[in-house]
Amino acid sequence: MVDSILYMLKRFWYLIVFIFVVSIPLVVLGGFRTDKALILKGGASVFEDVVTINTDYKVSGSFSTLFVISMEHSTILQNIITNNDPTIESYTISKATADVGDIDGWKASKIQYDSSIQNSLIVAYKEAMKENSNINIIYEFKGFDITNYGVNSKFRIADRVIKIKSQHFNGEEILAKDEMKFREAINHQYVNDVYTILRNNNEMEIVLSSEDSFGASSIYEIDNEKTTPSFNIKNIMVGGPSGGLLQTLSIYDRLTGKDLTKGRKIAGTGTIAYNGRVGAIGGIKEKVPTAIDNHIDVFFCPSVNYDDALVSYNSLPNSKKMKLVKIDTFYDALNYLKGEEI
Repeated sequence: MVDSILYMLKRFWYLIVFIFVVSIPLVVLGGFRTDKALILKGGASVFEDVVTINTDYKVSGSFSTLFVISMEHSTILQNIITNNDPTIESYTISKATADVGDIDGWKASKIQYDSSIQNSLIVAYKEAMKENSNINIIYEFKGFDITNYGVNSKFRIADRVIKIKSQHFNGEEILAKDEMKFREAINHQYVNDVYTILRNNNEMEIVLSSEDSFGASSIYEIDNEKTTPSFNIKNIMVGGPSGGLLQTLSIYDRLTGKDLTKGRKIAGTGTIAYNGRVGAIGGIKEKVPTAIDNHIDVFFCPSVNYDDALVSYNSLPNSKKMKLVKIDTFYDALNYLKGEEI
């Protein structure tokens, strides 16, 4: 047995050396994770599969949101392979993001996603109410849920801000029920402002310091039983707010029965705010080719992302089959689909 092994080592020593020379670097390069993240092309999701409005109206085309694939802490080998691919974007993960665990990361995405759907429903119903007095939506503003925070901040993911003692209002205590004042207070943060939060159903106070940076999403409670027509939301394992604009268009279309698609495949990206403004998103360079791969006819893009989208659009073959439309608000996109100038 020993003699056979020795013979094999002598006979094929060069092959064994070659395997070690090749495999060891591959194992190291393929196993060592970095502080980089990669964004790759993804796919399209039709909104009828997510939010269902209980009407009989039919849509001849479709409204879809586009998603990308994110690979956080990519390996050295993955970074090398994708380095020169123009359809793949790379960025460095911030320390604050790197310190967030998988569970908290999922919670933050879920908060953003729920907030996006709530904003979409409210904006779409309010606009549809202008055309049909039978349409109505009942909702209550509940506050802001924390979705990210600075390295030394006292906030944590899913903390709900329900009260603010704000220097912007001369120390007045602002409650969530006063939505516009509450929004203004949270947009004017001062050191020593006092935030009352709910954490795991326990009420506590945080006195803002210079290190208490945070990001948050507004949260509403919508009364589906008193909302007309009623709606259903599927509980799906997806996160993030980037589909807000297209969600709103889809909901509005099913409320009014206008069939704004006219047989076209409408897609795009952009967050939606309570007032209909469309915000920036990540991964735009990958979403444009994703749209083309899915034969989209019209792609709505937030103006803040438009320049990057246009570079990607102009670099791709057959891109002119798809119209790239720059917008700032839900109403811009709605007017475009109605055939009006933006």
